[in-house]
Amino acid sequence: MRDYGVIHRGFWANESLRSAGDDARMLAAYLLTSPHTTTLGAFRLPDAYACDDLGWVPERLRNGFETLSNIGFIRYDAASKWVWIVKFLEFNKPANPNIWKAIAKMASGVPDSVAFKDEILVSAGVSETVSKPLGNTPSPSPSPSLEGGVGETDVAIPLIDGSDFAVPLAAVAEWEQAYPGVDVMAELRKARAWCVANPKQRKTRVGASKFLNGWLSRAADRPSAAKPAPSKAQLPGGGRRAL
Repeated sequence: MRDYGVIHRGFWANESLRSAGDDARMLAAYLLTSPHTTTLGAFRLPDAYACDDLGWVPERLRNGFETLSNIGFIRYDAASKWVWIVKFLEFNKPANPNIWKAIAKMASGVPDSVAFKDEILVSAGVSETVSKPLGNTPSPSPSPSLEGGVGETDVAIPLIDGSDFAVPLAAVAEWEQAYPGVDVMAELRKARAWCVANPKQRKTRVGASKFLNGWLSRAADRPSAAKPAPSKAQLPGGGRRAL
């Protein structure tokens, strides 16, 4: 259970939700912020819990679920009582790779009986082989694609066409493993600042990942500018300065 929920400001301008009616929008807002919602956006929600929280009768709740399902906002399994907010991770981006890993593990733990489990796994960047470890064999950490997947950082690299490349969390996780001595997020912000200052040398969307990888590689090879001050024992005369 999360301590709080976030509603993206675009929620209120969404035409599908606006046309779905007040009940559907209220239920959608509830699902995004309820005490039962998880960081995955997929969770089990018995009717009694939702009806008690909303003050609704079961029929009103079922109608709301049906409406939100019809417009593609959620997937709902009435038999298992599992609900999945389809674009939850697009608007509730994990803050760091560790949270990403926790979400991937959570996705793997969704019961196989849930009809749309495979879709949930895809949304979390987890393959079927990772989601079903055998026996006592440790489950390997998911390896999300550098091309994006689910979740982005708050660093957006300006591109030559005027759009931005939002750096995926999956890419950050890969780079942190490849360049353990580099503060990856700090370097990405430096790369953004460089692109802002040099608009004619910005990259295409296809070349953005290569550009950032090259930037991080150079950062890893760069000697530290800060050198430790010599100890007193290293100074001539054991630390006594000549007069």
